[in-house]
Amino acid sequence: MVSSLKYECSFSSWYPQFHKDSLKATILHIPNNVLEYLEHDAFLMPVEATNTALQNDKWADGSPVLDEEHALEAQPTFPVFSQKIQDVIDEYGAIFIKGNWSSPLDATWVAPTKTLKCNTLEEVFLLLKSSDRIARDLNNVKNYADHDVPLTSCLVLKQWRDINPCTEFRCFVIENELTAISQRDISQYHSYNESEKYNIQIDIKSLFMERIKNRFPLSNYSFDVIRYEKEKVKIVDFGPLDESATKGTLFTYEELQNQINDVPEFRFIGEEIGIQPKAPNHFCIPQEINEFFQSNENATLLDIIQREMENQRKEHGTANANASDHA
Repeated sequence: MVSSLKYECSFSSWYPQFHKDSLKATILHIPNNVLEYLEHDAFLMPVEATNTALQNDKWADGSPVLDEEHALEAQPTFPVFSQKIQDVIDEYGAIFIKGNWSSPLDATWVAPTKTLKCNTLEEVFLLLKSSDRIARDLNNVKNYADHDVPLTSCLVLKQWRDINPCTEFRCFVIENELTAISQRDISQYHSYNESEKYNIQIDIKSLFMERIKNRFPLSNYSFDVIRYEKEKVKIVDFGPLDESATKGTLFTYEELQNQINDVPEFRFIGEEIGIQPKAPNHFCIPQEINEFFQSNENATLLDIIQREMENQRKEHGTANANASDHA
């Protein structure tokens, strides 16, 4: 939901203060060696994120993927950081991951479930390594190196929960007043919103007045919540108030500029004829990967990664040999 990536909207900035009113999460600060790995172009999986040692893997023709001498040499390893992630997976059962601001939504095509639900270290690193949104987060953190309280790059691990779309809402705050609430999923009609509209409005305003107002440092911002039970509302995220925040909602940015009410306006799809077209998903499988799958019917994503590792090993060996010839 974030476009301008404001300091105040970084998960690590707001969560400590609002954790009691938010979905359960664990924040891990990303060490420098992992940052270098994520920022590097080479697509190699860490040793801890592979189910079996690559030197024991074989291609379809029976030949080894990597010989024993180079198998572990080709793979990075982050035992301490990986163990921290694994500990959270063991505690939560399944996790949703994101960076300081963004989730790796653009990389779901690499995930076995095609969602952001992670059950293994391999799924976590696949999403992190494949996402341009995460790369943008990592780069943007550098802009706050001289802030009074400098940001550090973090990995947010939220306990996975299946959320009913009818319980999700985006809220807009102008000059410290909650002025608008929108149904989050505008591609469907939810009778629940019609029958509970007054209670939804009251519960979200109560959360804002009692737990958020004058505590969040910005005066103009947006925030997402879920109302999973009557009088039970949880904060999902905070974001800026700009045109990107209104995209996919029932308000326009222009409308919000002229709207400051004591009672927030709640908009929802009131009947099936009011359903909005669902926004197209622009995060698709890259063309070269798609062509690979079409030409290799039995190939998996791990095959692609392993072949890339072997190619890089060969190139590394050739470069060393050429350097020796010129020594």
